[in-house]
Amino acid sequence: MNKLNGDINIMISEQNIIKQYSSSPQSLISFMENSKDHWFIKDKDSKYIYMNESALIDFNAPRNFNIEGKLDKEIPLKASQELWMDFVEHDQKVINENRNISSIEIHFYGKGNIDTPTPHFSEKIPFYDDKNKIIGLVCHARIIDAPTLLYYMNKFNRRTIQFDAPNDIFTKRELEVIFWAQQRLTAKEIARKLDISDQTVEGHLKLIYKKAGIHSIFQLIEYCKHKGLDRYIPFDFIRKGVQLIN
Repeated sequence: MNKLNGDINIMISEQNIIKQYSSSPQSLISFMENSKDHWFIKDKDSKYIYMNESALIDFNAPRNFNIEGKLDKEIPLKASQELWMDFVEHDQKVINENRNISSIEIHFYGKGNIDTPTPHFSEKIPFYDDKNKIIGLVCHARIIDAPTLLYYMNKFNRRTIQFDAPNDIFTKRELEVIFWAQQRLTAKEIARKLDISDQTVEGHLKLIYKKAGIHSIFQLIEYCKHKGLDRYIPFDFIRKGVQLIN
């Protein structure tokens, strides 16, 4: 019981620290409050400390809804109810791995929107105290206009995608090959997509199979599902305007 009380006190203390930072007149919170983009702050347990007005409106939150101290699964919003496990998974990657995580979710975002799936880009960033200790995370997000991306996500039944590889096992080029291989493209087709030779693609696939301990494209697809690579898209493909669909 003493340990439980201690854990609760630590959690409350960390929440208060975040509140202290976010309530300072000269702090980031004043910028967030006046931004048209979406901003929110969470503690290390994925409980909301703050969400700006723009996000509450575009998430179609009930009027005067108090989000403070709540988990995603406790929030009466469709996106939160349906995607909360993905949200929490991303939160914990940020906290545990001490790195930024970028993702795109598809849902009915936008004021009054109840029937048009909309891509929502977000970047979650570790939030530190003055001793450089992680006490939570800050998220910056916005609705984006990307019909090609929306089509791709719907086609492959993806509600969330990530631009950050879940591990550092594979090189940047290998991740690009993996992305196209999951769509069952041949080595020749992948070579055309990446503007490299067929032999180079085959060499990459051999190394990928060796690193993953697999022997076929079917095993690679299952491996990607298990490791979270099925939700990964190389960010260069978006930034450079490469089509994600045929």
